[in-house]
Order: sequence, then structure tokens, then C-alpha cells
Amino acid sequence: MKNKTILLSIFCCIIFWNCSRDTGVFAPDRVYPGSKKEGIFVTNRGENELLLLTPDLKTVKSANKFTAPVNDLICMADNRVWVVCDGVNGMMHELNGEDLAIRSSIEVGGFPSALMYNAQSGTFWVTHRFENTIKEVDPRTRKVISSVEVGREPVDMISFCSDSLLLIANNMPEMSSLSYPLGAQLSVFDIFSKKVNKRILLPNGSTDVKEMAVSDDKSYAYVTHLLSRYQLPTNQVDRGWMCTNALSIIDLKNQEWLTTVLLDTPQKGSANPWGVALSGDNQYIVVAASGVHELVSIDRAALHRRLEDVKNGIKVTPSTSDWQDIPNDAGFLYGISSYISTEGKGPRGVAAIGNQIYCSNYFTGEIVNVDLITEKKNVRPVKGTPLTATQEGKGNMYFCDASIGFQGWQSCASCHPNDARTDGLNWDLLNDGMGNSKNTKSMLFSHQTAPCMVTGIRKDAETAVRSGLKYILFSQPNEEISLAMDAYLKSLRPVPSPYLENGQLSAGARRGKELFDTNCASCHSGAYYTDMKQYRISWSQGTEENKKMDVPALNEVWRTAPYLYDGRSYSLKDMLQIHGPQENLSESELTDLAEYVLSL
Repeated sequence: MKNKTILLSIFCCIIFWNCSRDTGVFAPDRVYPGSKKEGIFVTNRGENELLLLTPDLKTVKSANKFTAPVNDLICMADNRVWVVCDGVNGMMHELNGEDLAIRSSIEVGGFPSALMYNAQSGTFWVTHRFENTIKEVDPRTRKVISSVEVGREPVDMISFCSDSLLLIANNMPEMSSLSYPLGAQLSVFDIFSKKVNKRILLPNGSTDVKEMAVSDDKSYAYVTHLLSRYQLPTNQVDRGWMCTNALSIIDLKNQEWLTTVLLDTPQKGSANPWGVALSGDNQYIVVAASGVHELVSIDRAALHRRLEDVKNGIKVTPSTSDWQDIPNDAGFLYGISSYISTEGKGPRGVAAIGNQIYCSNYFTGEIVNVDLITEKKNVRPVKGTPLTATQEGKGNMYFCDASIGFQGWQSCASCHPNDARTDGLNWDLLNDGMGNSKNTKSMLFSHQTAPCMVTGIRKDAETAVRSGLKYILFSQPNEEISLAMDAYLKSLRPVPSPYLENGQLSAGARRGKELFDTNCASCHSGAYYTDMKQYRISWSQGTEENKKMDVPALNEVWRTAPYLYDGRSYSLKDMLQIHGPQENLSESELTDLAEYVLSL
């Protein structure tokens, strides 16, 4: 970018324009280039909508609404568009590329998250986030022809090795929180054997993997995720003490993690990286730093030259002398990266047509176009109501907004990603002393099940929200922000469990319910499966021995592994063998009990 590396040096031409469309909530979360460069596809999560905009973003060429949000899209050479829509009964739709009318539909199963067509197999591949599977769909028979487990919460995939292999991004770690190293993994999947050949572990502390981009020559993949420093006490935030924000580089030829670079600078974080794309000439990597409302543009060729210098023993920055220093160096991208404001809140999706970069501001409803050559921007709000028009929407924005904290290193969503759930890590919060890390809890129903925190140290969620802003984000108390966050967290609703069969308990879960009612319901009672009291437990250890623990709510517990206050058990059945009526139950009964609890 003509060697200009800071936002202040970027000349911005900002044009506001209302595109013509029906009114409604406009919450754009993903953008895609059209197959013939005829426009930009935008998914509007607020109205379960897909729009096709002209490249100048002035006009909505066509639009269609579905029964659930569009999670992914691919354009085919024959002017067809295929999409997958979210939900328990996830759908895959074939659309006309001009008017987006539905030509055919396939029910593919629960929670489809990413979609890809593979020319080698002649079939579509669909990842299913909460089923932890990838499915193969035959476009001729319109049927699912195979289903394979691929790791926890698959959210994105790319193809490589002449399209015979898929690299699948798993959003969450799938191990005990006491493991080391602890991090999310990528799955290498063979489309012919239909097996996961290899798992690639990201660095210790990696969680909330979002998206991937691949170079044209299929030599490297670039993966956005958080890199948490969870082993440190949370007594400061500057210089990435708690959270850093990362782009991992995967060597596809050798099928291995190459290294991880931080998108942050020593003085400023780039919180919550989301979408990632390569410019048309592969010269730039562009990442949406959704928590600080910026695009991070990285000179890709300069990045790889710098990595090669480190391999050759050249000290490229004051903090990097050896290869292992790279993931800890917030200054590694100095001089080869730019930080570009999106003039809105919550950029998520990123797409490229040549050197034109497009992104979506989820909370404030703008589509942003950045020309990487002329360094000009168009920011166009599509006609509609942004999420921030409601108190709940504002609270959602603040929960994900790192700019309200110190230096933009992290937001509330850094530890509670994916709609205020959990990151799977243990953190040493200082509200109950130091040196006693505990597993992150989901915020679902936190306001309805006081007290809060593992030991009930906060009397209610309102207190916990305000304490988090002060002691975790290191921000000044702001009641307007706190009230909005309260409203957002109160509005959270559970996702139906993938363990249900047609919305009903399985036969094993029905047997498990009888066991639960006899052995567990005295404490796990009521609508939230908690009596909201504290009890001493026999299996606590170390600093927590003999301390009273809060009875946790069990709604959506299937989504919140690992379990127990220190996250020692990754599976629920393992947890029941530590904390449960195991002395009275057989192995098969424990299996049934776990099946029921996972169905809640």
C-alpha cells in the first residue's frame, strides 16, 4: 500500500448511500464476490436474507428471504448459487444467480456452517457446527450420501492438494482445560477415504477460530482466531497480557502449522479477528478486527520474506530473535501492516474482487468498500434498521466492542465468544483471590440464576457485568453500557440440542431422565436445573478444597465442555464419574444419564 502503515496516513473518501430495498433489520454478517464479478452477495442475519448488490454498492439487484439465516454461499460457473441455512433442520438451497429465486432444496441436517463444491468428487461438502460432522451431498440425487465426525464445531473449510484434501477449522478446543498444550485444532480431511487424516493443533491458548483463506497456489492457509494468555493472572491488560489476536499460517504442502503472527501492535489490540480474505493478486491479507472496527491489511509477500529472514537467523524486530518468539511479538507486523477504520461497528465478513475489499459492519449495518490501490473507501448503509436500534442490539454490540476497554485488546466476547457462551479455558480472575483458575461459564441465563461465578462470589449478573467492565476490560464504569449489556444477556435463548431426535428425547435420554429425577433433580431443579444454592463438594482440590460451589444451570450444557469448575472433564460422562451418583449406577446407566443431560 505504497508503504503507508498507519491509519492517519490513509486518505479516505467516504460516501454514504441508501440502497433500495424493503425495510427491516439489517445486520450484515458475511460478504461474497459474485462468480462473474457482477456484484457482491451480502447475508443479512437480521432478516434471514440474501442480497446481491452492484459492485459500487448503490443498488440491490435482487434479494430473497429464507426461514433461517444464510451461513455460507458458493457461486457456480453455470450462474447458480448454492447456500446453506442455519437451524436444527438445516437446508441447502440452489438459487438462480440473477434473481436469487430457489430452484431446489435439500434438507441436510442440523446447523450447517460451511459449504464447498469439490470438482474431484463432483459433490458438495457441508460442515455441521453443532453436530461436529461433515456431510457429502450429491447434487444429482439431491441426497446426503455420507457423514463423518471431524472435530468440535467445524465452522469453515478450504480445499488443497489438487482438491483431494479439505482443511477444516474447528472453532473450539476439544480437551480438558488442564491439558497442555491447550488449543483449537484444524482437521485434514481426505475426500476419497472420507477420513480425518491429521489434526493440526494451534498454539496453546488458541480458541474461537473463525475463518480461513487460502493462497491461489494452495501453498498456505491463513486462519483467524484468539490467542489467549489464560495462564497469567488477570491483573492487567496492556501489551496483550490477557488476550492477543492472531492469524495462524498453515503450510499446506507439509500439512503443518508454520507459525502464528499477532495482528496487534504493542500499544493497541486488534480484538476479535473474524473474516479473512486475500486480494485478487494475493499481495495482501485482509482481516476484519471486529472488536475494534478495523480492517488489518498485511503485505503478504513482505510477511513471508520476514518469516524467511527469521529462519535464517536475522533479527527482524527487537522482540524476535528466534522462530519461537514470533507468536509472542505484537510488533512483528510493524511496517508491513495497515489498520483501516470501517466507519461502523463490528466488521465480520470480508471478500475481495481484485484489489477491491468489501466488508460488513454487523451492528451498524454498513457495507464497506476499500480500494487497496487508491486507498479510498465507500461506506454505504443499506436501507434498514441496524441492530443498535434496540437496547438488546446495543448490548450485543457493547459485549463485542473492545474499543470500550483499555487499548482494544479484548472485549467481553473474547472470553465469552459465540453469543456469550464459553471459550473452554480456565482463567485466574481476581474476584476470589489469585492462583485459583476456574473455567469460563456460559452467560446463558446468568441473569436468571443468581448468584454468579463458580463460587457465587457475585451476588447477581448485574454486579458481574459491571465488575467485568471495570476489572477485566479496565474501563470506566458506564451505566448506559451496563444496562444495555444486561438487556442483551437477558435476551439470550438456548440452541436446541443436537442430541434430540426430531425435537424429542432419544430412548436412552428418556431412561436417563428417570435417573436424573431420582439422583440429580434435588439440586438441579426448576426451569434452569439449579436451586441457585452453594454446596461443598468432595472432589475439589488445591486452593478450592472445601469451598462451596454454585449449582450450575444445565440448559445447553451440551455446548459448554469442558466440565467442572476447573474444566478437568471434557466429556460429560467423565464428569459424571467424578461428580455424580456413579456408585449407584452401571456403565450403561451413566451413558443414559449423560445422554439426557446433553439433551437439555
